[in-house]
Amino acid sequence: MNNRIKPKRAVSIPIFRSVGLAITCCFLLLCMACSIAGEPSAGTSHRIALITPAGTGELAEAIQLGAEAAAKEQGADLVTVEAFGTGSVSRTRDGSGAGLLLRKNERDPQWINLPQREREQAQVDAAAQALQHGATALLVDPLSEETLSNILHLAQTKSPTGNIAPVIVLNDEFPVKGITSVISMDNLEAGRKAGHAMADLLGTKGRVALLGPDLMNPGLVHREQGVKEALSEYPDLKIVPYSVCSNREVCWQATKQLMDQRRVDGIITLQESASLGAADELNRRKRSGSIKLVGFGSEQQQLEQLQEGVIQQLIVQNGFSAGYLGVNQAVARLNSSDVEPRVTLETKLVSTDNMFWMDNQKLLFPFVQ
Repeated sequence: MNNRIKPKRAVSIPIFRSVGLAITCCFLLLCMACSIAGEPSAGTSHRIALITPAGTGELAEAIQLGAEAAAKEQGADLVTVEAFGTGSVSRTRDGSGAGLLLRKNERDPQWINLPQREREQAQVDAAAQALQHGATALLVDPLSEETLSNILHLAQTKSPTGNIAPVIVLNDEFPVKGITSVISMDNLEAGRKAGHAMADLLGTKGRVALLGPDLMNPGLVHREQGVKEALSEYPDLKIVPYSVCSNREVCWQATKQLMDQRRVDGIITLQESASLGAADELNRRKRSGSIKLVGFGSEQQQLEQLQEGVIQQLIVQNGFSAGYLGVNQAVARLNSSDVEPRVTLETKLVSTDNMFWMDNQKLLFPFVQ
């Protein structure tokens, strides 16, 4: 893949995004022209399902691109099942990229506002649908430990082959037995990177607030632990108690309340929505740049805030590699070959100084060819 991105001031991120989407749309239209009914392609024996929450943004798209690339190399069918709250929608492509089975509603605007329990059930329903469509392995980024447990139960009891369908977990570390392989970043180390980055931005002195969702996810727990470990190495850095928020709107309110009540020199956010909520409040107060903001993720709006100087640093993982390696692990298990129980993804610290380096372009804009 040769991503050619012009320097920062010459072309804006939305233009990259538009080009990438245009290429992707053309690709999908070509796929539709070659549509095959919902049976595995001739010559392939593995049908692998990627279960994704609907409307989850650029990371999910990067994961899908990586999974498609690996499926093509392996000669496997890839079934993408998006977990919509009102019923799942399946998209099927064979290993050559041909064969779009069904596609509608690229994004469900109501998905984000659905209650957590409904979103979790939608993901389980999507896995059940994938198995009904003949999936012999599942790739999933589960919303909760219970969701993962229910999907594993389906994989063990509803597999079309009668054998247990391998389940590959992407981006999470839930302690559930029966997982074939986990592909995720080292959240503890990523948290340390964020902490040290903030220390550098503040000159090792100041008050740092932490913001993010309820720490029910082991990955987030490790992420927070890494942040605190790093900040504790600097005696003149003080940690403000963790603020819990679930989505961008709530995180904006949490940041507003935080800044009304305390002096804060820097904010570290543990998830994408928290980054955007904090950025909203910094923009409203016209404090961008004076209060440092470090976050996790590479969503388009985060990159725009990074380029505008509202966010100073982002910890970014390689979503393309997660999908790519996930399919390879699934195929290895289906072929009775060795499988790595844990694959650690590389993370990078991205700022305006390095976001247009060639390696980082591939990381941030995998949809641009």
